[in-house]
Amino acid sequence: MGVYLITGGAHGIGAEIARRLHGAGNSILFADIQRVALPGVRSVICDLSDEAQIASLMFGVEAVEGRLDGIVCHAPDDVDFASTGLLINAAAGLLRQPRGAAVAVHHGGPAALPALTRNLARDLGPEIRVDCIAPCGTEHIDNLAAYLLG
Repeated sequence: MGVYLITGGAHGIGAEIARRLHGAGNSILFADIQRVALPGVRSVICDLSDEAQIASLMFGVEAVEGRLDGIVCHAPDDVDFASTGLLINAAAGLLRQPRGAAVAVHHGGPAALPALTRNLARDLGPEIRVDCIAPCGTEHIDNLAAYLLG
């Protein structure tokens, strides 16, 4: 099965995606500024606005999990769109190996995050699928899980 990294996953959509992916037999890794306690999830403290911490996170993923199949960037708002770009670019080497996917969860507001993901999709595709979703209900969580699983 695969390895999936979720940022901002302590509550709501991030936690639900983690439950669904883990329930399908995948390994889940959370990266956030605080440790997240969910059964079967490895949690790493990481300030995603710090490039050095992101580099350390990717080094740890490669050393511990040995692969990365997908990322869910679940930041609370568009303010963190730069962190999303840093993370996806840092993970590109690992994501290319399994032809992985990266998804940014957009909660409305300015169009910076959708524009960023369009640019990343153009730059990293077709080896890496990059997309942005604006979830409205549980059917979107199912669609996101299916998209990540390929």
